[in-house]
Amino acid sequence: MGLDKRQNNYRRETTRKINANTHLSANQREAEVSSLHRFYIVMFSIFVSFFSVAMPFFTDFSNAVQSQNLYTGFMMTQNHLPYSDIFSTGGFLYYAVIALSYRLGGSIWLVLVQFASFYFSGIYLYKIVYHMTGKEEVTINTILLFYLANFSLGFGGLYPVQFAMPFVLLSLWFLTKYFAGLTRDEGFIVYGLTGALAYLIEPRTLFFWLVSLVIICIYNVKHHQHARGFYQFLCIVFGGILVFYILGYFILNMQILSSYIAQAGTYYFTHFALGKDDILLTILFQIFVLFASGLLMGALTFFNHIKRENDRDDLIKSIVFLSFVLSLIFILLSQSFATYQFLLLLPFGLVLTGLYLDDEYKESLKRKSRRRKQHRRLSHKVFDLFLLRHFYLPCLLFAYGLAQPIIHYISSYHLNQERAQIADYIRENTDEKTRIYSWDSSAKIYFDANRRSSAQFPLPMVNTAKQSNRKALEDELLQNEATYVAVNEKSKRLPSVLKQNFSNNYKVVSLKNRSDFTVYQRK
Repeated sequence: MGLDKRQNNYRRETTRKINANTHLSANQREAEVSSLHRFYIVMFSIFVSFFSVAMPFFTDFSNAVQSQNLYTGFMMTQNHLPYSDIFSTGGFLYYAVIALSYRLGGSIWLVLVQFASFYFSGIYLYKIVYHMTGKEEVTINTILLFYLANFSLGFGGLYPVQFAMPFVLLSLWFLTKYFAGLTRDEGFIVYGLTGALAYLIEPRTLFFWLVSLVIICIYNVKHHQHARGFYQFLCIVFGGILVFYILGYFILNMQILSSYIAQAGTYYFTHFALGKDDILLTILFQIFVLFASGLLMGALTFFNHIKRENDRDDLIKSIVFLSFVLSLIFILLSQSFATYQFLLLLPFGLVLTGLYLDDEYKESLKRKSRRRKQHRRLSHKVFDLFLLRHFYLPCLLFAYGLAQPIIHYISSYHLNQERAQIADYIRENTDEKTRIYSWDSSAKIYFDANRRSSAQFPLPMVNTAKQSNRKALEDELLQNEATYVAVNEKSKRLPSVLKQNFSNNYKVVSLKNRSDFTVYQRK
């Protein structure tokens, strides 16, 4: 009887909300993606996915983080686990997907995963922005910015946040419909399921789930929906259990639970720095990137888009804004010039940017005459407005983001030849159980030699901003467990204690055409 009464109350509440939403247009309620725009999203997704570092001929474009992520997944196929054998901050599911790709024959399969991530992210972002603006021309330009940002700020892809983005945007779309009274409470099962999946891919998405849960609780308390809120909580727990129970079994069976919590679970939330650059300079650079990417103006004009008459999207806009602010704090404290960290802001920042573009577009129409010829190419007009309002700096940012990997590839061309030569030498003079270490900015030597790292930190510049991690790396190398050590003289400076240790306990190997690397062999 209690359940029947609750269901009847739910139906009456849902009917009341839908009737109260009659001011919304049919397009806003349904937010369907037109066939043409769906085609655009498919083509954008193919284009960005094609330039993935998972493609064999783009692998050498990868930076240290991308290279180590691929190496970590590859090592899982060799029974060397993340969190226990390799210090890892991505989610377990993220590395499992990479490992599965290598099991199936190579990293090329990750391109399909990347395509699916971009496609579904584009679809749900389209629905959210179109629901809030009701304008296709504004929405498709926001989608274009999404793909341009992924292409330039995160060139090469394969970052955990890109794999998690479809689940974040799906949940954001569900909450948008929920607060507008367009979905049922049972949908919170999917909300819990997607939240668990996103967290097990990119732990930093926890910002969004915490903010949204707090807003949902406040909403239910304000409307005296305590029983309904409890039912939603049970749905969320049930959805989360479906994922955590299955993957938790593997994590427990591999005996990596404690290290998983210490690394993926808490590392990013207790140590924000990704590098050791001057924090004032990095903040200035990050503010420039925020403005040039279009993400800043959307956040600054947020309060212009709430408390409007008959606007039932205030709550979801608040969730988006607060998630943006919390993610931004993490980036501002990162002490890094890396642009890929801004990918964490895209799901939230571009929704706010879409609202900003909608306002700018409306104002431009008011200032100009409504002659027919001025409406022929509305999509181009919106994008022109975006560039004009940002002083064409997005073009500069796009060029900068694209130039980085190209310059990296050109400058590393000779280095990659030396890496291949060193890997061949190591592979020919060792067996598969031999452990080596590459003091380098790339995991190419590990890959080409098919040998594992002797240290928990395979690359000395990834996850070593924390002093205790740098000390742990030094201690591991001082144990001299690596049969060979390859030192890139142009990479991060080798500490004097390690240099002295290698001189005392290793001998230098003479290789032809080697100028940038010093190769040590244990005595």
